[in-house]
Amino acid sequence: MTDVVASHRDELVFMLNQATELEHSLSCSYLFTAFSLKKSVEEGLPADAVESVLGWKRSIIQVAVEEMFHLAVVNNLLTALGAAPNFDRPNFPHDCAWYLPDYQIELRPFSEEVLRHFIAVEQPDGSNLPAYTSPERLQRIEGDMDNKIGADPRQFDSQGDVYSVAENSLRALVERLGEENVFVGPPPRPAFRRFFESSGWEPIVDIGTTARNLAHVVEQGEGDSSGNPDSHYARFNRILEEYLAFRETHPGFEPAYPMLENPFTRTPPEANGPVNLIDHEPAIRLSDLFNEAYVSMLHLLARFFVMTDESDEEADALCNTAIETMAGTLVPLGELLARMPAGVRHPGRTAGPSFVVRTLHPLPYKDAAWRLLRERFGELADHADELSRAGLPELEQVAKTFRGVVRQLS
Repeated sequence: MTDVVASHRDELVFMLNQATELEHSLSCSYLFTAFSLKKSVEEGLPADAVESVLGWKRSIIQVAVEEMFHLAVVNNLLTALGAAPNFDRPNFPHDCAWYLPDYQIELRPFSEEVLRHFIAVEQPDGSNLPAYTSPERLQRIEGDMDNKIGADPRQFDSQGDVYSVAENSLRALVERLGEENVFVGPPPRPAFRRFFESSGWEPIVDIGTTARNLAHVVEQGEGDSSGNPDSHYARFNRILEEYLAFRETHPGFEPAYPMLENPFTRTPPEANGPVNLIDHEPAIRLSDLFNEAYVSMLHLLARFFVMTDESDEEADALCNTAIETMAGTLVPLGELLARMPAGVRHPGRTAGPSFVVRTLHPLPYKDAAWRLLRERFGELADHADELSRAGLPELEQVAKTFRGVVRQLS
């Protein structure tokens, strides 16, 4: 259906918001699966499998990071069109009823079934690999499908299909209104340019930069006609092949912790499927800290995309602290949750991060935004210190990272 185009800017913006939710959710689901992988012989890995499993973990985390760049690219397009960036998304588990109605995205530990699902999600346009679904939970959009002045649900076949329609819609909008009347957002700031260009992307300013960025997104995910060996599709296929080979030579091979699927400390807002509730007190407290750190990182990113009066140095600080929060708090907290007992409701199972997000809007006023960010990261540092003293010494370094963020925002 790549010949379909959005009729209005508002419909295109809606479509791009759906794309941000998809990229964001995939990044989190990939991280969850990466966190589920063991790291040593002491944790039960065969000695000759350790290097391979660690390689799988690194590869899946890299895919998750690249999905976050895809999220950044789509948000850059939104702001270039004059719209707000979107770092919100539904909580897990959720479907994609308005754009990829046969997809469901969940938090699930490493397994053959999960890898096959990831391969199906990243498959090139024209392939027909089935994604993992629970048919009874698939939402179907009913009613009129011909909104003359707003957005309609679309039944895309792949992620590449989504971006082809977005680009075609943008070209039609440019033809109708003129490029200068379509790309009405603020010009990219120097820090914004550095963020994208340092990783091989371009800030979006016109139809040309849009087309090149969207082509890069699709190539990095699905691959291109030459069969890009570094595409997400190719990488997940290689991991599956290696995993199946180890299972042949190592009966009972289990590289993942027994993590719960969709683990939560309480029923999350807006999820549209069953969740598993953690009832181990330390895991509950750690999960809550992870979720608040995650949302705070999203606020840093959102502010970076709506900068108003920030200096170049302040803009760099927003970007750098978001990256430090991910690497210095979310990764260690996520991996600790993967090893922590889930509680008496789930004997023999471990917890895992939930990636809970409440309705999230960018903080719009510079002075207030920076004050709120400093305040929140200070609270996170104090809480991490409290949990460290209560029996989780691993959180001492996490607290230091939070305090480092406060210093950079001061």
